[in-house]
Amino acid sequence: QIAGVARLAAFENDTGKTDSRGIPSHSIALIVDGGDAKNIAEVIALKKTPGTGTFGNVEIKITNDYGVILPIRFSRPESVPAFVRITIEAFEGYTTLVGDKIRKAVTDYLNNLDIGTDIYRTKLFSPANLQADPEGGTFYISRLEIGLSAGAVSESNITMKYNQFATCQTDNVEIVTT
Repeated sequence: QIAGVARLAAFENDTGKTDSRGIPSHSIALIVDGGDAKNIAEVIALKKTPGTGTFGNVEIKITNDYGVILPIRFSRPESVPAFVRITIEAFEGYTTLVGDKIRKAVTDYLNNLDIGTDIYRTKLFSPANLQADPEGGTFYISRLEIGLSAGAVSESNITMKYNQFATCQTDNVEIVTT
């Protein structure tokens, strides 16, 4: 493990053509969130198979044991803000503090998705329902919508590119009570 690396995704194109992600033939592409760029490049240079190209928008020159300078490439991921609107029917015992717990649970879930992982709307019901919390019984979710902006949420999934990951602030999660 490399200090400071929170998550990563690795892809290999072992074909003779550039693949659908834009990765050149016979190359690897690593998407690395966090960590020192030089340390990352050194580990890639040490671990990759000789003759395999590296692909990405960060390039670090590494000198190997034979004095050969190797350009090592990788990418940093692109963060994509996610927005959520949850419409609930409040029961006895529901308070705004319960709404805060819902916002935190949904935010934590989204912020822990891996790089390249699509956001499936229905998967958000589990954290939003506060399943392990007795206060989860103080409301019913009647509608859950997601989107890439507060004004454009819907009951659709969000597709991420291979180099993107979801980010969410608690302010991005709106609770509407009925």
